[in-house]
Amino acid sequence: MDIASRASGVKGKVAVWRQWVAQRILLPDLSGDAAHALRETIRDEGALTQGYVLMCILSAGIATLGLLQSSPAVVIGAMLVSPLMSPIASLGFGFASFDGKWIRRAARVVATGAAIGIATGMLLTWLSPIDNPTPEIVARTQPTLLDLAVALLSGIAGGYATVRQRGGTAIGVAIATALMPPLATVGYGLGAGRIDFSGGALLLFFTNLAAIAFSFALIARLSGVARPIGDVELTLKHVVVGIAAFLALATPLAATLYRVADEANARKIARDVLTSELGVRDSGIAQLDVRWPLFDTLSIDAVVIAPEFRSDAQAVVAERLSGALGHTPRLNLQQVLAADIDSKTRAIVDAALERNAAGIARDVPPHAAILDALGAPVQSIWVDRPARTVNIVPAAAPDWTTRDYRRAEAAATRNGGGWKIAVSPPALTSFRIAFDAGSSELSAAASEELDDALWALARWRAKRASITVAPATAADGSDVAAVRLDFVATRLIEAGVDPVARDVAASDAAADAVVITPLFARPSGPSPADASGR
Repeated sequence: MDIASRASGVKGKVAVWRQWVAQRILLPDLSGDAAHALRETIRDEGALTQGYVLMCILSAGIATLGLLQSSPAVVIGAMLVSPLMSPIASLGFGFASFDGKWIRRAARVVATGAAIGIATGMLLTWLSPIDNPTPEIVARTQPTLLDLAVALLSGIAGGYATVRQRGGTAIGVAIATALMPPLATVGYGLGAGRIDFSGGALLLFFTNLAAIAFSFALIARLSGVARPIGDVELTLKHVVVGIAAFLALATPLAATLYRVADEANARKIARDVLTSELGVRDSGIAQLDVRWPLFDTLSIDAVVIAPEFRSDAQAVVAERLSGALGHTPRLNLQQVLAADIDSKTRAIVDAALERNAAGIARDVPPHAAILDALGAPVQSIWVDRPARTVNIVPAAAPDWTTRDYRRAEAAATRNGGGWKIAVSPPALTSFRIAFDAGSSELSAAASEELDDALWALARWRAKRASITVAPATAADGSDVAAVRLDFVATRLIEAGVDPVARDVAASDAAADAVVITPLFARPSGPSPADASGR
């Protein structure tokens, strides 16, 4: 048997197999003029037109506004308006037909729509006063295997509807795959300076693009709509371009699968380390969020219900995780003390409510950068996700003043990635605000000392304070002490602190100074012994 006859036999077997598969999945067996007409229709619908550009701008604008206000309904509206499905379907049919010219033209249309979506997202982000990442934005920054599966199934549904000429199904496919919102998220990330968000959203778009194009190509080939293989003249150039295109589309998918596997393994290891190091059962881990973006560091957030507090837990768990994973994660470990069943249940519910209130947000504070900028040992740290605040109680650092802690808070805030940092300094009994001799006005240094005192009172949530001032008179004999007292009292009231006691004749106040003493209300109710029945 010669080579030509053998090739003919292989083609015949392939044709029979394709026809058998198509019949089993209820695909029409199109060929000849019907297939040619459908190919031309797909090619025309995926062309670059003024209407396509306009709809891309409108869709991207709607998507960006919906993402910024975290409105799922508005985002769904953007999906319906988006015209990107047509050129991606055309791209898939071009791959199925091995038509290089068709592929280049469709790819150009897709790239133009993507560029419009990104540029529109950037522009609206710059113009909008809202730049905090919302749950709708964060949800599109880390594609997973589920996103890949949805795109594949949706692409198959879209391809089936296309060869069956049931265009209404394409609406559901557009909603399921959400092509424009990821592009708007890329624009948001570039506009807001969040390159990690842009990278994750771009990966999601390419994941959807590759899966849908592959699905359309598969359906086109099985149904016979694609140009027959026998009519295709394959050259080395076509083969190289085809392989390059395949690698360009397959790389995001492979990267997604690889990262999903890493994330699942990291979650298992983190759970094992937490249970073994902290001596808690698996049920004692109230919350465990593991995120490993493709272009970012592994991040682990855990809330553990423990019967006792371990001051070295953060360091020990981080060290164990680094050794087991081969990577140093950003670890945020919160220990909730609960010795009985009721307390454990309450702590677990609180953790769940906090997670829900945060919109299942994956945006977490950069703990390592915050602690490095703080520069002081930390006694405790906890995160208020709904308020996007990191609360820190530092240990008493030798020779540190209130101003040092305030400056440390400012430095940590600059490294907080948009999170607010609230540092509660070690408690002091009083603050001494020194005036110039015989003057009722504060010097620049004394004004900063008063600002430091007001900052500390706010961090301690002190609502009341007493003011003592030594008697003093100016050169003209006027009562300077009373003026000083009124000035400091006014500043306290503006800061929300009630100056309940004002004494001008205090013996413990140094000359030319006002002493502010915070007052805290004592707890009322029965003593612990009375409460326990003793």
